[in-house]
Amino acid sequence: MSEAAIRKAIKSGRITAEPDGTLDPEVVREAWIRSTDPARTAVRTGSQGRQPVELAPAIAAQASVEAQLATTRVREILAAEGIQVDGPLTFNDARTAEKIVQTWQRNQAHAEAQGRLIDAEAAGRRWADEIVKLRARLLAIPGDIALELSHLTKHDVSVIDRIVRDAMEAGAGDDAS
Repeated sequence: MSEAAIRKAIKSGRITAEPDGTLDPEVVREAWIRSTDPARTAVRTGSQGRQPVELAPAIAAQASVEAQLATTRVREILAAEGIQVDGPLTFNDARTAEKIVQTWQRNQAHAEAQGRLIDAEAAGRRWADEIVKLRARLLAIPGDIALELSHLTKHDVSVIDRIVRDAMEAGAGDDAS
């Protein structure tokens, strides 16, 4: 108990001082306990402590599953950073995992702010644009060959064209249509 708390308690009448201004520790302790609301204290002991709460079986089962998922996730986060935890998790393990996730989030936000990350839709659009450019470039190969090697016949150029198209179709897989 701090001196300021004692002065405040005397001023509010929660405890009383002796006529000579001194305080009897036993009298002060009993008065303090009588005038303190147990629901507002940080430390609860004995009958003031929390009473166990009975949970419905469905809620208890869900809480158990969620706890298992949480511990699994903590282990995954720690393992991703090369930290191996044997046995039950401790508070420090959970705290370390929390700090790791905060660091990941901070790094991601920093990368987004610098423009090093783009959203999935933008990435998909850019990829599709690049594929269209690549397709056009590949389809232009037979024509470029015909210009560079003028001694080739139309048949030779059409064979090259078919080979390029077959390679593109094979590369596209089932999505060629």
